[in-house]
Amino acid sequence: MRILIVDDEMVSQTKLELILESFGDCESLVDGEEALALFHKAHLDEDPFDLIMLDIDLPGMDGIQLLSAIREAEKERNIEASQQAKILMTSSYRDKERIVASVQSGCDDYIGKPFNLDIVRGKLQKLGVRERGYSTAATESRTTAQRTTDQIYGEIVYQMSQNQTNLPSLPKIYLKFREMKARKASFGEMVNLLKNDIAISAEIIRRSNSAYYKGFVTNTSLDQAVARLGYDAIVQVVAELSIRKFFTMQVPKYRSLVENLWKHSISCAYAAECMSKFLKLDLEVDPFLMGLLHDIGKLALLQIIADMERSGKINDGIHPIMLVNILDDYHCQLGAKLLEKWKFADSYIYIVLHHHNLDSISEADTETEIEAGYHDDMMVVQYASRTVNIMGYNILSSGPVDIDLDDIAPVPHLNLKPERIAETKEQVTERMVAVQGLF
Repeated sequence: MRILIVDDEMVSQTKLELILESFGDCESLVDGEEALALFHKAHLDEDPFDLIMLDIDLPGMDGIQLLSAIREAEKERNIEASQQAKILMTSSYRDKERIVASVQSGCDDYIGKPFNLDIVRGKLQKLGVRERGYSTAATESRTTAQRTTDQIYGEIVYQMSQNQTNLPSLPKIYLKFREMKARKASFGEMVNLLKNDIAISAEIIRRSNSAYYKGFVTNTSLDQAVARLGYDAIVQVVAELSIRKFFTMQVPKYRSLVENLWKHSISCAYAAECMSKFLKLDLEVDPFLMGLLHDIGKLALLQIIADMERSGKINDGIHPIMLVNILDDYHCQLGAKLLEKWKFADSYIYIVLHHHNLDSISEADTETEIEAGYHDDMMVVQYASRTVNIMGYNILSSGPVDIDLDDIAPVPHLNLKPERIAETKEQVTERMVAVQGLF
């Protein structure tokens, strides 16, 4: 079976590739016009696509336009309905107008994001699409795999409820620094506290001499470095270095994921800070810290899963599809639990719990906390996360993607001008170079 995936969100595209590899051979594109050209070429080569997974929100030719063009091309080629490609539409938005428009244009089904293995498999099975090597044995194998996914997270929840997991505690220096920040301690007090941590002191001096902050004179003392960086930058450095200590992994198979997650988190922090300044938003949370912590639940999940593998609770490891599903579906809950343990304010906990899928917020919530300020905070984090994903700072990414953010990630209520988005990317790039030593 030939499968075409047309999706401009890297996480969704990668996730679909992992899920659909057991159904057939996948090709992926991010542009509607390119996808239409490839569709025509496949027919000319007499090797058409059997299944097309099509995102509605595409740059240029959108998904519904592409769907209509494909169905029209099939009609012109006199392809019988039974031989036409199965087309499933995907979208982060669940408004009825889009769904109706997709159905009227000829799609076979619709899947809302975020999706997982079970949802996609169920939709395909209803359409008669079977996995390669379909047999009774394969059915039993899939049933076992589905149970395993539930069992893995069930085991994680059980261990947490029994306090059998070692969720990390914030370093004492960060707790002390947070307390000093709350009472607006003097520079002198902060410098004296920082001098107790050689690693943080050395990094602050190094950072003050980086291209991003560099002055005419090279700083050699902590006092000079603190004076150059300023209060806000020092707060950020302490948060970075304190939280960076958690982004380590002893199990080699997960090490690159953890490193990519760190790069995503720190770049998202820089982007959120830039965007909130450009938009002049009065947020409930520190946008830098929120960007740094928004996906902390993924880190905790990876650490717990690695511990379970070491202890023999997961003998055969976890299939990549299952791992992606667990990280996607459960990181918000675990991240919120971690921030509760760290005694963060309710605003941080709420945003971590809901930032991944705004559709999960109830109407009651929308009328209370969201309108009170959380809505802007979550929108900034979402937009910042999407921006750095496009730049290549993604847990599943191997590099940047040349796509206009406005085309693929329209966020209501945030009206960032194109030049501001470009400036945000520029600043993130500069800051990431400045913190290269932390990678």
